[in-house]
Amino acid sequence: MSAQATDEARYLAAFEAAERNGAAHDPTWLRELRRDAMAEFTRAGFPTARRGNEPWKYTDVRSLASTAFVAPDVTEPLGEIDLSPYDLPCPRVHQLVFVDGRYAPQLSTDPPSEGERASHVFFERGDGPIVGRIAEAAHYDVPLVREHLGKHAGAAAGAFTSLNTAFVRDGAFVSIPDGVSVPEPIYLLFISTARPERPTVTYPRVLIVAGRDSSATVLVSFESLGDGAYFTDAVTEIVAGPGASLRCITLQRESDAAYHVSTTNVTQARDSSVSTVTVDLGGGLVRHDLSVLLAEPGASASLNGLYLGRGKRHVDNHTFVDHAVPGASSDEVYKGILDDDSRGVFVGHVLVRPGAQHTVAHQVNKNLLLSDGAEADTQPKLEIFADDVTCTHGAAVGQLDPAAMFYLKSRGIGEAVARALLVHGFVREVVDSIADDAVRQYTDDAVMAALRAG
Repeated sequence: MSAQATDEARYLAAFEAAERNGAAHDPTWLRELRRDAMAEFTRAGFPTARRGNEPWKYTDVRSLASTAFVAPDVTEPLGEIDLSPYDLPCPRVHQLVFVDGRYAPQLSTDPPSEGERASHVFFERGDGPIVGRIAEAAHYDVPLVREHLGKHAGAAAGAFTSLNTAFVRDGAFVSIPDGVSVPEPIYLLFISTARPERPTVTYPRVLIVAGRDSSATVLVSFESLGDGAYFTDAVTEIVAGPGASLRCITLQRESDAAYHVSTTNVTQARDSSVSTVTVDLGGGLVRHDLSVLLAEPGASASLNGLYLGRGKRHVDNHTFVDHAVPGASSDEVYKGILDDDSRGVFVGHVLVRPGAQHTVAHQVNKNLLLSDGAEADTQPKLEIFADDVTCTHGAAVGQLDPAAMFYLKSRGIGEAVARALLVHGFVREVVDSIADDAVRQYTDDAVMAALRAG
């Protein structure tokens, strides 16, 4: 058996063991979803450049595939965890916390009281958002979960999405009913304890469904309590109904030894508006795949990203915006700050399908290199099969402006402070795209702390 086959067989064995240990009690549709996903994963295998896989030519996952990650021990008590470093600067929010893939009720808001059914807590609120667990939603056969889970991030999304789906048993489910506007952020926090003696793998799953004319802000945060190696394989599915306004921010601050692979799929209906902001400040090997389907006229998408590289960190962002119908718009801004021997990758693909007239699509990627050893690979792409469109794309890789540095230093500002001011100015466009004040402040503080640490 080849090394590649051995790597995949390890996950198949873990899957079969999990199916024997309690998963048989899950609904039939969920078991079938998992089985089909595992079959697809074992068929396709981990993506490698050796297989001529163009989307993965910049990112080598052989070290990830060959590491014998294990599932966390769910029988161990969680212990005391201080969440104060992760508190949002705003009134109490809807908050779900998962530690090493396990739901932590004591750290989440509105935990079930003793003897209270989770279905009552999470699924019987007609006047506000539903913020609950996928496991509970599946158990009580919530229609939205059965309708959407695994339908938007399917097998075509790749091996890592299939692997996540094969092991999906819990995660965060957010539903915003028709016409409901949620003033406070919805906070989904995934924490890894990162114990060096035992590299673990977790499969965070998020499903967000925004109803007609609803509005909400969702922050998904990935954090680490230690500096050990582990593997986070995350999938988020977002469905925006007609006229919905949804703002989704992802903050990743995992261990420098961590592998973080995530897939986000967005499907938008007529006149919906979705804004995504992805901020990568941690991880050793990081890969994000973001796909947006503008499925009906009037839909608009705003995609913003910021990635920070230091040491030997590798950060790879792939985006795909599918203009499937006329009269939709998208705007995309991704920025990278790369220092030491780090490497940043951006591949942005915009597709304007035949007949998708009156499309407006703009895309730009800018990279700031702070050292001679840093590297940026950028590949913006436009495929246009309609003739009445407004589409632009661009990319830039450069260093700090010497003239701006000279100006600041001539005003008595030291070189270190001048560099910090220019770098902070470079990231402002992405951070300022976060509409919610509390989430913007929280993200800005995280970015500044990461820049100071570097």
